[in-house]
Amino acid sequence: MIDGDPGEKTIETLVKSQDERYIDRGVRTYTWAPVNGTDYSLALVLPEYSLHYIEANLGNTIKQAMFFETMQQDKFEDFGYTFIAPREYCKDLKVSSNNTQFLMDFNEYINRKTPEDPFCNVSLVNRLLLDAGLTAELVKVWKEQRVDGILARFVATDGGITRVYPKSGGEEWAENSETYDSSFYKRSLDNDIYIFTAPYLNKSRESGYESGILVSKAVDLDIDGAKLKPAVVGVKLNVSAWMNSFINATTKRNCADEICGCLRNDKQVDCVILDDGGFLLMSNQEEYITQIGQFFGEVDPVLMISLVNTSLYSFNKTYDYQSVCDPERETKAAAGHRSVYVPTIADMLTVGWWASTAVWSIMQQLLLSLTLPNVIGTAYSEDDLSDAFSKESCITEQTQYFFENENTSFFGAMDCGNCSRIYRAEKLPKTNLVFLISDARSSCLSCDTKPLKQAEQPSQNPRYRKGPDVCFDNNAD
Repeated sequence: MIDGDPGEKTIETLVKSQDERYIDRGVRTYTWAPVNGTDYSLALVLPEYSLHYIEANLGNTIKQAMFFETMQQDKFEDFGYTFIAPREYCKDLKVSSNNTQFLMDFNEYINRKTPEDPFCNVSLVNRLLLDAGLTAELVKVWKEQRVDGILARFVATDGGITRVYPKSGGEEWAENSETYDSSFYKRSLDNDIYIFTAPYLNKSRESGYESGILVSKAVDLDIDGAKLKPAVVGVKLNVSAWMNSFINATTKRNCADEICGCLRNDKQVDCVILDDGGFLLMSNQEEYITQIGQFFGEVDPVLMISLVNTSLYSFNKTYDYQSVCDPERETKAAAGHRSVYVPTIADMLTVGWWASTAVWSIMQQLLLSLTLPNVIGTAYSEDDLSDAFSKESCITEQTQYFFENENTSFFGAMDCGNCSRIYRAEKLPKTNLVFLISDARSSCLSCDTKPLKQAEQPSQNPRYRKGPDVCFDNNAD
């Protein structure tokens, strides 16, 4: 490509998620060619599932009208809250990021004209209508099923339709209506497993766990060797219901031992579930529940560091050389060493009771039974403006963590001088989750260290970057 020659190559590479919290391993095909009359080359990068696409042929206007009817706002109770991707379906239809307004405008436009209007991209509109019809049928199936522990079910499609059922779930839906700009959607396409996505923290670093934990999986199709992933389906789990299932599945019944598994608020044992990015998703400790969505390096730093050192997690750093930061301020910190009796779980870790085939099978069934059905503008406050003017230029770094290898079991110990903690970790099959059981963090406070952060922060040792010798300015003014 650098030499100006055309070519094609398929490689495995690391792909950063849309929300910049995760890293996935993805396969991409690069096709490139030189741009005539310049010293540039142009490349097209496609994943395997995008090498082919579905071309909708609805055949008649009656079918178009039937599918179009399911997108009307007065049908949300029947077919779920409907979002459409803000794309240029018709040249004289203004694209808007406000879904409510854009859906109204689209419906009014198609009702007044037709999908075959010369100003419309017929292929794009027909694919949207086809997906509207297919997802409406899926919602009919959901309405006949009752699944406990679920806040909402959803389906998002390549054609641009997102349906959230029931309607109340759609009213609180915070994901991007452009499916390809949505992190969970892209991650589901790049992974052939159930993807659990941590809720986002608000500006005050508070968890949005009440909105539920999003679980999704891509729909796979293989048509005469052509691989397609035309949709992603999923649910939002109720955190309280999932915590009850988690504790029931990891607690020994009729147990008279000192340690009987992951009891609620156990003072000797911490049990947590993390995703592949190191974000907290579940715990047997109620004090951790309000921290769901937090990077685990800020919850239990020494344990997260140990997980990195034992190669459960690896990480990738990226730098922003044109970022802005808050001016440095002096900070005061104080720490005291405390020592308490340390209960051991060494015998239990050696036996690995909770990691036995039978218990993990039950755990997996509980998790998956809660997940998927068996069917294929912004306003700024004065504080915001004041903060913006007080910023200064800086270089920031961001770290994304991911599972380093295919190993499923990990074991380690954290020696902190006058006390120690041991842990065991097991990856949950067919998910992006890892289950951890360890001596309680409160049993060895001298182990505590400064938080290990994942979010963007000022870089202390940025990667070297050489600027250009000559700056180009093509502005005639």
